[in-house]
Amino acid sequence: MPRIQRRRRSSVSLDAIKPYRLNGTTTAGSFHEHLRRLILDGAIPNGASISQVELAERLGVSRTPLREAMRMLQAEGIVHAEHNRRAHVTALDVGDIDTVYGCRVLLEATGVLVTVPLLDGSKITELTEAVATMRKHATDPNAEIWARAHRRFHRALVPEAGREFARTLSAYFDRAERFRRVFQTEEIAGGVRLLEESALGSSCAHPHGADRSGARAHVGTHRTAALLGSRGDLTL
Repeated sequence: MPRIQRRRRSSVSLDAIKPYRLNGTTTAGSFHEHLRRLILDGAIPNGASISQVELAERLGVSRTPLREAMRMLQAEGIVHAEHNRRAHVTALDVGDIDTVYGCRVLLEATGVLVTVPLLDGSKITELTEAVATMRKHATDPNAEIWARAHRRFHRALVPEAGREFARTLSAYFDRAERFRRVFQTEEIAGGVRLLEESALGSSCAHPHGADRSGARAHVGTHRTAALLGSRGDLTL
């Protein structure tokens, strides 16, 4: 009698994940961004083991874009995927905080050094608007609006360093974002967002005076918040 193979399911419930909808064709790039957001937002939690078959069914997509998106996420260190089977969301290790933020500080400071002298009026306006949004939502427990403005600000600081540089920095930014989201309650309570908003507001007011030490300072603020939050030490 042939053996019936039972389908392996995910280690967490995927019921909260809604079908993926996009006008037009689903591309690997757009779907990759969608999956990354599900992980960063915690809809697919850190350390979870996910059935790719089940996830594809839940999202209403074919296996091809899912497989390609998983390959891209694996290259970024966000998941470890078995071919056509399961994907494991990389568990966060508090011991990696120094490495992640250290690499991000060095890369972003270099990008700032190259880009800031070339900023024109429209780019400075973009930076200023992003900081204004961050200021408005600095104490909002729903992190999405603040996080989008935060990412927009940081992306606008490094484009002159090139695409490959931006991709590498983005991978570290995402890893740092996962730490930040885990400890965002402590981040808000400790006023870390307000501290960074103040520093970034100053850099927008004097953009051509920005240097590597300034970049190190405001990125380091988040690293400190994540480290103290992981120890339960962050207080008002």
